[in-house]
Amino acid sequence: MTVKKNIYFNPINNLSYLDHFIFNLKLIVFVLFSFPLIFIALILGEIIPFFGKWLPVIFHKLLLWLLSINVEYEGNYQRAKVCNFFVSNHLSYLDIPILGSIFPLRFVAKSEVQFWPVFGFLSKLARTIFIKRKRSDSVIQKNKIFDLLSSGDKVCIFPEGTTSDGNRVLDFKSSSFSAIENQNFLIQPVIISYSDLNGIPINRWLRPVIAWYGDMDLKPHILKLVTLRSIKIKLIFIEPVCSNHFA
Repeated sequence: MTVKKNIYFNPINNLSYLDHFIFNLKLIVFVLFSFPLIFIALILGEIIPFFGKWLPVIFHKLLLWLLSINVEYEGNYQRAKVCNFFVSNHLSYLDIPILGSIFPLRFVAKSEVQFWPVFGFLSKLARTIFIKRKRSDSVIQKNKIFDLLSSGDKVCIFPEGTTSDGNRVLDFKSSSFSAIENQNFLIQPVIISYSDLNGIPINRWLRPVIAWYGDMDLKPHILKLVTLRSIKIKLIFIEPVCSNHFA
């Protein structure tokens, strides 16, 4: 009796030469357009606030186009425009360009990130707020975030403090919310849901292709991700709440 072996179809290995050609062509266009944006943002970003805010948004949009990332919205997107403080789950380094392509957000990250290759440079371009985990610096960092919010900037945090596999929500770091304690800021909760990969619904076996967590090596993860044909994402905007409700 012959037993037929089930062959698991892996959508990330089903790419043609045409797919690779299209990506390389898009990469050339991306470099040609993004380099001037980066140059202008770094040189004039501090002098002309408009450039500092909106050029990173354009850069993130270009990056999503390069990686064929399609974003759908669910919930009151227009309402989110008036919110100050954004709170999101965190699965991947892709979360930042996805959220950063919508609003001129300032992300909060641990200070070590600014020294990472590539990501450190990109995080500085996005005007990331780097914080130290030392208790002695907590008041200074809290006041810095509060001042940015008070001046009209939109700040985004990942309260889990790190990325996860997406199968569960990690415990929140309470210090993430210290800057808005007893204040009157609108909080916009956002859920990032990676739904399709090359047209295939993402399950728990495919999720590690997108999610980057634990002791995963960064370079092979990125190299695999950039060869994907398409990634579909749903951004879910939950009803905003006022921070003084939690005082």
